[in-house]
Amino acid sequence: MDKIALAMKLKRLAKSLDERCQPAGFVQKQFDGSPYGSCYVTIDPDRQGVFASGNYNRVHICGMEPGLEPDGLEQLIELFTRNGVKRFFVWLHPGLEMDGARRLLEERGLSRIRSTGYPTLCRENRAPTPFRTELDAREVSQCEVAAARDRLGDTMWPEYARSAGKEGFFHYMAFDRDHPVAIAALWVFEDLGYLSIGSTAESHRRRGAQQIYEKEVYEWNG
Repeated sequence: MDKIALAMKLKRLAKSLDERCQPAGFVQKQFDGSPYGSCYVTIDPDRQGVFASGNYNRVHICGMEPGLEPDGLEQLIELFTRNGVKRFFVWLHPGLEMDGARRLLEERGLSRIRSTGYPTLCRENRAPTPFRTELDAREVSQCEVAAARDRLGDTMWPEYARSAGKEGFFHYMAFDRDHPVAIAALWVFEDLGYLSIGSTAESHRRRGAQQIYEKEVYEWNG
């Protein structure tokens, strides 16, 4: 699959996933054309986490998209500021003129986060891949998801619980005997099966519960 085509599809996927998994009041904006390019923006002043994965103030762009201009980025910074957001992240997906996009972000005062990567793997081979784990991984029902919330605690992402039972979603857990220790969800989007919302309890990591298009992340901390 073409890397840039996949990146654009995953940007659409992010928007659609948010529509199904985020709480009421979550702000989504789609811009198409000058000066923003074709970027997808989310705003949530109550979730300004230090790390990109826990901060829901985001801008998704694919390289130097047509129509993306310095003034557009400055207007986006002002948009977040008006909404009380002091920290947001730009998720830079693969696209054309990546060096130009990086330079544009850095010139506007954003800094690249190099300590953590967010790789995405695309697998086209239909044959199953063998793996080893002593954990029991299986699909679970909406009722099982609800019943496991207290036992999993912070290991269960809120999006995992919100998406349980919704059309196109399939939910999985890994168990140590009868105790749930890891989660993941599979969502069917367009012609993709997207495996996401994965998490493993810290005490059970490196046991095979979670066995790559790549996004770069830039931070604005005003």
